[in-house]
Amino acid sequence: MLPYIKIMSDGPYLLFGAEKITEKIILTDENGISVKYGDGKSFEIKSDPVALCRCGKSLNAPFCDGAHVGIDWDGEETASFEPILKQPSAKTFKGPNQTLIDNANYCAFARFCDRGGRIWNLVMKGDGASDKLSAAEADLCPAGRLMMFTNQGESMEELSDPQIHTIEDNGLKISGPLWIRGGIRVESASGKSYEVRQKQTLCRCGASKNKPFCNGAHASIKWKAEK
Repeated sequence: MLPYIKIMSDGPYLLFGAEKITEKIILTDENGISVKYGDGKSFEIKSDPVALCRCGKSLNAPFCDGAHVGIDWDGEETASFEPILKQPSAKTFKGPNQTLIDNANYCAFARFCDRGGRIWNLVMKGDGASDKLSAAEADLCPAGRLMMFTNQGESMEELSDPQIHTIEDNGLKISGPLWIRGGIRVESASGKSYEVRQKQTLCRCGASKNKPFCNGAHASIKWKAEK
């Protein structure tokens, strides 16, 4: 059975069918530009399901310790159930060889898109080096905000086995969202499932305006998980 996530109303994420959560660290170059992921800690899961914090206040992150009960926190889900490509916020950038679709509502502020002159400019150049770099940057985007296609409509996204990660940002010295990969289903508190995608990021800081998904709010509040 594939892992899946059930959202509890004003409460944690319930993660079913997973054995562990691993930490991925955003690594930057000498100019502070995100270039790759490093491996961090591994969190063993000892119960099924396991409750994961989404209010941002747990002292045992990534696991829930009940902190949401005693704080003034709004866990209301506000994200659309429409496929991300069909939402009005999805913008298309068609270059000579590749097409980038960008839905900024799902930005996880990982900043891989800034390297080499920024992905939105690179895709428009059409030379081999720019095409290769822009495709790599889209693939590094943990949230799937940036989606690269050939101009014939074929997705260039690399496939992954089901994996669950927490993100730590070495450049900004903050913690990031829960990164789910490999087609892990996310079920709303209402019982309706969101679009199943190869990669998505779920808010852990409690401040996103696009819950349950990350919108980069952790960066503006400089959130750091307590582990």
